[in-house]
Amino acid sequence: MRQMRLRTASFLLRISPTDVRRGRHALQTVLGAADSGDPAALRALARAVARHGHERAWRVWLEPGKSGGPTRPWDSPALAGLTVDVSTVPAWVVNSAWRAWLADPDPALWSLLRRWNRPATAAVGSRTRLFSRLVLGAADLSPSPLILADTAARFDHPLGASARERLLTDPDPSAVSLFCATAVQSPDALEYCLAHGLAPVDETERAVFFVRTGQQEQYEALDPEGTLLALGYRAAGAAERTALRIAMAAMGGVDMLRVLAGQRSDRHDFASLAQTERDYLVTQLTRQGDWGRLWRLVRLMPLPEAVDTVGWFGTWRPPAEADRELFDALRAADPWVIGDGLKAVSVLPSRIKPLAVDLTENVGTALHALDFSADGRQLAFTGTHGGLRYFAGVLDLRTRRAALFHDGLVHQLSAVAHLAPDAVVVVEDGPGAAGPAQAKTKLHHVGPRGVRQLGSTAGHIRRPERVVGDRRFLVAAEQDATGASARFNVLLGSGDGSPTETGLFRGRNGFSPRGTAVASDGRRVAVFGAEDIVVADLATGAVNVLDVALVGGVLCQAQAALSPFALVRVTLSGDLNVWHDPLTSTSAPATARVWPPDNLPIGLAWSSALHRFVAVRDGHLELLSVPPSPDVPLPDDLVLRRIRLVGAPHWRPRVRLSSKGDMLAVAGEWPTVHLYDLTPRKSALTGPMGSLSRENLAEVAGLLRRPGLGRIALQALTMLQACGEYRYHHDIGIGDTTRTANVSDFDIELREE
Repeated sequence: MRQMRLRTASFLLRISPTDVRRGRHALQTVLGAADSGDPAALRALARAVARHGHERAWRVWLEPGKSGGPTRPWDSPALAGLTVDVSTVPAWVVNSAWRAWLADPDPALWSLLRRWNRPATAAVGSRTRLFSRLVLGAADLSPSPLILADTAARFDHPLGASARERLLTDPDPSAVSLFCATAVQSPDALEYCLAHGLAPVDETERAVFFVRTGQQEQYEALDPEGTLLALGYRAAGAAERTALRIAMAAMGGVDMLRVLAGQRSDRHDFASLAQTERDYLVTQLTRQGDWGRLWRLVRLMPLPEAVDTVGWFGTWRPPAEADRELFDALRAADPWVIGDGLKAVSVLPSRIKPLAVDLTENVGTALHALDFSADGRQLAFTGTHGGLRYFAGVLDLRTRRAALFHDGLVHQLSAVAHLAPDAVVVVEDGPGAAGPAQAKTKLHHVGPRGVRQLGSTAGHIRRPERVVGDRRFLVAAEQDATGASARFNVLLGSGDGSPTETGLFRGRNGFSPRGTAVASDGRRVAVFGAEDIVVADLATGAVNVLDVALVGGVLCQAQAALSPFALVRVTLSGDLNVWHDPLTSTSAPATARVWPPDNLPIGLAWSSALHRFVAVRDGHLELLSVPPSPDVPLPDDLVLRRIRLVGAPHWRPRVRLSSKGDMLAVAGEWPTVHLYDLTPRKSALTGPMGSLSRENLAEVAGLLRRPGLGRIALQALTMLQACGEYRYHHDIGIGDTTRTANVSDFDIELREE
């Protein structure tokens, strides 16, 4: 619309109503001129208000501009005429003004609101009305402690100052406590608390507050013994505990051991601390050289931590003879080895009963090969009907029904890999295959549409392995069986398509693989032969060749396994070779003699569930102790524990571990699969020794009597038993409290000896 002159607008306001377009435009013109203080415009505005009323003038004045905000400033001279009589200001205008000021504290608008002295009405919302009354100083106002504290913590708005004034006189002390809680994060709130002497009313909260804010004098006057701070520390969350430890160290003069460990050790104080807190105490006492105090805590730690901590004692030894014997035993041990041994004896029972799945309906005589699905819910298998017909299938372990079954093959199926709920790949041995030189084997895909041969007939095919990706598998195969020119390659397949070369053996024509191993993630693979091993990462393409020095010409057995940190291999002489970081290793393997040559494992695998390598041998599961880094030497006794697999077949057994390592399948010359649950159980024996009950010590004594324990496992249990018995026969003191006469058999008084 074309700009209107003031004289024209003033004239139109005398003859036109403001609710029509021309009248509203005229009023806008007059208000715009009045904003600049033009006397003529102010007189015209006064006449318009007298004729049309305050309501109409306010609506036009508050019309939003193009940007969405008010078109005119709150210090406009025009407002003087609109607010001469405060009672004429509409309630909705007052509400709009309060909303605007709370969003943006304009000083000019605050001057108006203070002069009006009118709070917002309930129509604008309870929160806006509450804040308006708070700022105006309503005497009968009772805001909730949380709202008052939150508002008082605002130092970016005048509203916060009003809330802080109310905070000083509020009868509810919880508002002060809530406000003080913000002071540990807000320098402004802290300064205000210090200036006005504000602190939480609750004594425990007050002690924590004084420490968090560095008020040492006030803290020492309130809590000289550290009792309140200890209570506050135990009630705090992990983040606040960390902040408190930092504050205590910065302030100084606080007995941090007493605060962290408490006044008693009744399974809820020191033993309940997190490992980071125990490490903190060890560090503090080590720096102070307070070995006597630290030694009294060693018997309350988890056993591996106790062994590690004793290594920091230098030349100090306990004065008591009984203590020195236990101290020396702990000092002579290795923390990782002891911890590994303790886990091995506590996570599984001494014998595991199987879940037997009978496949008589599908299998006539024997099972030849097994493989779990990636999720462990299915089991692929191959077998024979009386040596005349051979079959492959997939068993659903929940329903115990065959999800896939095909028996149209005429030769033995020596290997299988599970690809999908309805698909497997199998290796079919040729007729009369008496050994690798005469073998003519085929690779088949078995699915809902039947059997499809993958590629051409090969001289020899090693067991296929499932790898990362949809229906993908890896297989080592002899591509040309013509005597001296025989050549092996590693092939990658997907579903029922023909496998393709990976090039892992490029330039290694003399390489003859004995077998393959695939990590549980399906990415890292190892193909091992008589003299060297090829390790590869299928995701990155990284390849490393590990040189294997033969001892007396003894070749390796086709048993190997990969973990996240190592590759292990069994040799025919009963040795276990270990390469740490096999993708980058250039060193010779660490080697230890583990088994007799005439009784080697029939299965070797990494169990993610147990976090260790396991072997299966003569009807037992063996838990192995392989250190996670080359910095820790191989233990003298790598077999920590032998667990009896109840009912496991001993004659030509076939074994397979699930990808997660929590289920073991064993089959033999009968149409039955034995499934063993290897899910680890929680055990108090691996936790803080200060939490061990008498029942736990009885469990330790029972474990020591069981067969199948290796030397390291026995050593760990013996140490645990000694520390536990010491705890129940001696007082363990960490502070200066006096001896109490009514300590129960299950409590330990903490006192200075």
